[in-house]
Amino acid sequence: MILVVIFQDEIREVLGNLSLPSFFFGRTHTLSSKTIDRVIDATFQMINKKIGGLIVFQKGDNLDEIINQKKLLDAEIDEELLISIFNQQSPLHDGAVIIKGDRIRYAAALLPLSKSTQLPKEWGTRHRAGVGITEASDGKCIIISEERGEVLLASGGKVKRIEKKEELKEGLSDISQTEDNKNKDWVWGKKIFRDIPRKILFLILVCVIWIFLIAVPQSEINYTAPIEYYSIPQNLEIAGDPPKEVNVILKGSQRILSTLKPNQIRIMVNLSSARRGVNQISLTEANINTFPGIIVKSFYPHAIKINLLDISDLKKKM
Repeated sequence: MILVVIFQDEIREVLGNLSLPSFFFGRTHTLSSKTIDRVIDATFQMINKKIGGLIVFQKGDNLDEIINQKKLLDAEIDEELLISIFNQQSPLHDGAVIIKGDRIRYAAALLPLSKSTQLPKEWGTRHRAGVGITEASDGKCIIISEERGEVLLASGGKVKRIEKKEELKEGLSDISQTEDNKNKDWVWGKKIFRDIPRKILFLILVCVIWIFLIAVPQSEINYTAPIEYYSIPQNLEIAGDPPKEVNVILKGSQRILSTLKPNQIRIMVNLSSARRGVNQISLTEANINTFPGIIVKSFYPHAIKINLLDISDLKKKM
């Protein structure tokens, strides 16, 4: 039970995000072949028009709890609508589109960033967000990079470069609704009684863990976390006096919180996409480098300003 105490908040998150219909019946949100074609056409039109974006497909896992910041759209999928959402002039362009079934469920969705150290250093927030959502769920994500002129498909934390429409269609084949898998989705009897021992054991384990978690006392503390900047673009340097810390309210068991030391939790800020001059950078929970047993309840500020200047200009001022 010591592990349950340490990982109690992560267990809560897993149980909260678990899709019971998906677990018991193997259900997944599928799209019609026509809808898939519309998304693919929009993707390659965006590349030609130098428009970037993130398109996430929800499968079995519930994304509502994983993605906290989003705007409900609930619109029919259309090429022009997708392109217009990601247009720089659109108020919804900053974030991802979430597709559930044959509809655009959300727009301007803020995805969790990947914490993998294996990703290319030149990748910015968009790439890390596209990979991050597939690490946190069984969904898939199309990453459209206008700067690199490339299309990537992320799944299970892995990324594949897409060159042709046919490759993208093949990569999305498991969520494309054909007559065969459409009929299979509704064969309830076989799915209900399949692997009964595993399902019963799972339910017992969930009940035991859940009861134990309720009994563990929770506490909250104010914590001052230092900011660490990384991936500063070449030939640029931080000028002036940048923000150095963020005030964070942490939640967890009293025992774990009491062991926290100064500087143990940091705010990681990626400057790879920053430009010369003043940059306003939004902060999310993904920037906060916590560890098992502790969750972030709130933090402030939610945005910081960083001034970057050419190294040569800074030397002249010195």
